[in-house]
Amino acid sequence: MKLTGLGVWNLYFLLKFVLFIRGDISFHFLENLALFSFLALSFSKPLVQRSKHVIAVVAAVVLLYYDSWLPPISRLTKQAANVQDFSIGYFLEISSRVVNVDLLLGIFVAAIFYWYTAKWLRYTSFSLLGFGYVYWLSTSVQLPLESAPVVRNSRESAVTNTQVDVVNTQQTPDQQLQRFYQQQSLLTSNFPAAITGESFDVLILNVCSIANADLEAIGVDVNELFADFDILFSDFNSATSYSGPAAIRLLRASCGQTSQQQLFKPAAQQCHLFSNLEKLGYNTQVAMNHDGHFDDFKGLISTYGGIKVPTLDFTNYSPAQYGFDDKPIYSDQDVLINWLKSQPQSNTPRALYYNTISLHDGNQVAGQRRMSSIESYPRRQQQLFSDIGQFIAQLEKQGRNTLLMVVPEHGAALTGDKVQFSGLREIPSPRIVSVPTAVKFIGANVKHSGLIEVSDPTSYFALSELVSRALRNDVFSGAGSIRALLENLPVAPKVAENQDTIMMYINKRPYIQLDGGEWTAYPQN
Repeated sequence: MKLTGLGVWNLYFLLKFVLFIRGDISFHFLENLALFSFLALSFSKPLVQRSKHVIAVVAAVVLLYYDSWLPPISRLTKQAANVQDFSIGYFLEISSRVVNVDLLLGIFVAAIFYWYTAKWLRYTSFSLLGFGYVYWLSTSVQLPLESAPVVRNSRESAVTNTQVDVVNTQQTPDQQLQRFYQQQSLLTSNFPAAITGESFDVLILNVCSIANADLEAIGVDVNELFADFDILFSDFNSATSYSGPAAIRLLRASCGQTSQQQLFKPAAQQCHLFSNLEKLGYNTQVAMNHDGHFDDFKGLISTYGGIKVPTLDFTNYSPAQYGFDDKPIYSDQDVLINWLKSQPQSNTPRALYYNTISLHDGNQVAGQRRMSSIESYPRRQQQLFSDIGQFIAQLEKQGRNTLLMVVPEHGAALTGDKVQFSGLREIPSPRIVSVPTAVKFIGANVKHSGLIEVSDPTSYFALSELVSRALRNDVFSGAGSIRALLENLPVAPKVAENQDTIMMYINKRPYIQLDGGEWTAYPQN
């Protein structure tokens, strides 16, 4: 046994160095150095030498996956059941997004260049220099410390009106995260014992797959889209990039943000927004434009969201779309207006949670040729908001006081980035969790003052506070103003979480932690 140059294996490491410097992959220094050292060993027996290369190929593939931003294999196996529901067409579409033609062409050119220059250049020396450069980067760039995150509390948010303690001490990212959740645990909306002034309905439209970045990608101005609304939360944090957890967080909006793990544990009844409305005499209801079977969405919001999901009957509807699993998706306009027509003539205020997946990745428009999600998204987005517009027109015609909220679950990751290809939402990146949330007050006596944009970072708790304040202030009689409801509304740092994946801003820059490991700066486009 002796030490030799790596030969063509140098190409593997040199390409990884380039990808790492570009931010396309991470680089686990010790593991890669171990593979390099193993490849440098040369054995006199041909069988042993061939076995070394077979082992090295397997190790190189595994290590490349480990260095990539792709989710861990363990997480993929947990999602295997859901992947089995993908239609063949959607599976092929997803597969095509993974293939980077420019990257493949670059590898081809690099291979040809290596072939012609290997006789004159000592590539093993270049690989060693590459390791030295990566090591220098890893030791010279330190993760910054951050002062404790500030949570601005509202006047009526906590049960005891206790102000959140803010300490300007230097903290590690883990300490900062724990501090954030500790502060959030103090927040609880204090709903009134009775409605002050005129009663009103609360209708929440929970929209899957629309973020600020998605609207920007298709050339839609968010302010123009919600021009007829009263409030736009332009930097709203969905706090996750998956539908079930997002819906639970919305339905538990009356308490501060919790960790992902706490979502799937019982919460105090006072945290459930719809339970608080029920105590005030609201008739709470649920409607969807899908059957809620995927990933047990119905079961999740029923068990952890504090609402009862009725049997959903779509026998009188024709599919408007078909999902990535070929299941029917129905017209938002049909479902919403049918719900409205089915309501009895009563003065009892009603609260509706409505969920739509009309913009979900992989949907196909019924009766039209097959299109990629990116191609069909602008059409589906226009149709969705046309349907919402028709619903609003019917609400205005009906004449009932209504507080209408459009709250996205998460973005569609329409364009992807360096870390995740289009449609992949495993990491709750800023472009996925920064969603436009809008509120409209419908009533004959409401004093409108145009669209009020709230650019401060907000999340679900602010929505609960808004409802609570509207119940206390007689906005619908014209005695109170919409702008007054927004004074000192709670804001909080942007923290988002999926299972074993956390995104948090540190010194105004997003960092991620995967599976409890080190915090890494999220590569920007």
